[in-house]
Amino acid sequence: MVNQKLKAISTVLTGLALLLAIGVIALGAYTRLMDAGLGCPDWPGCYGTILPPTTEEAVTVANEAFPERPVEIEKTWPEMIHRYMASSLGFLILVITIMSIINHRHPAQPAKLASSLLVLVILQGMLGMWTVTMKLYPPVVMSHLLGGFTILSVLSLLFYRLTQIFPPIKDSKADKLKWLAMLGVLTVIAQIMLGGWTAANYAAHICHDFPVCQPGWAESLNMAEAFKIFGHEVDDFEYAPHLSADAQMTIHAFHRIGAIAVTLVVGLLCVLLLKCETRRYKKFGGVVLLMLSLQLGLGIANVIYGIPLNIAVLHNLGGAMLLLVLVALNYSMRKKA
Repeated sequence: MVNQKLKAISTVLTGLALLLAIGVIALGAYTRLMDAGLGCPDWPGCYGTILPPTTEEAVTVANEAFPERPVEIEKTWPEMIHRYMASSLGFLILVITIMSIINHRHPAQPAKLASSLLVLVILQGMLGMWTVTMKLYPPVVMSHLLGGFTILSVLSLLFYRLTQIFPPIKDSKADKLKWLAMLGVLTVIAQIMLGGWTAANYAAHICHDFPVCQPGWAESLNMAEAFKIFGHEVDDFEYAPHLSADAQMTIHAFHRIGAIAVTLVVGLLCVLLLKCETRRYKKFGGVVLLMLSLQLGLGIANVIYGIPLNIAVLHNLGGAMLLLVLVALNYSMRKKA
């Protein structure tokens, strides 16, 4: 049965889920940057309980149960709050999916998109579990980060479909930029993956100079070790004991090269958007340029000031915002007039 009221409720819940997803990404970045990814060494609980141990007696019991990883309260709470928020987001997406299926006959109620979102959340939950049980195995950590950005992007698409926020318009110049807009999204996704790989391998602090990584960096590149997926002779990947300094430097250097690629591709897109015929795409050009400039500034500030926590978290959020704007641009361009 088609129900306009049900569709309106789905729209509100999707908007709330979108905001919550941004919060989950921010807290996930904070947790990772605090080196609290293993603040709770088990899953889904924390030292065998729902809440982190806080009393002296509970801490003693936890330390006896997990002698290899004593309780660090300043790390257990960020990790568990992140899990609580992620679980809340998953439950909210489940409700949205059920409502979308019930109301699937409504022309603006995309049940298939909502169902795919639920599948993504389940996969993301599994990646969250493996992040802990596989002791911060870098491919899993990077995939978990990318999964969060993917869920955020799909949620935004669902919100656009529900609200019909971008009615189709004619703009011959914008029509010719569809390929570049898609290339911009793909380039940003690749850079997010490089950023995730940098964080997962504790390579953010390895380069202190700007704009080059360090003197003689090109002669020290070690691609084989830097991007090795299997065959590590360690069981715990916290603080990257499996990597040499050259390998970490290689990872960091490639993240900077990725930033140059994003600047060239997305910067060109901004210039061409500002020359479009309609006000919508001129605005998109300005917003994308602003997001790109802020993200570059935050990245440079990270290097100059030694990865301060607040700037590093904002850098993660900046990547999410840039991706969201580019997803919105691509969605708008593909609406048929």
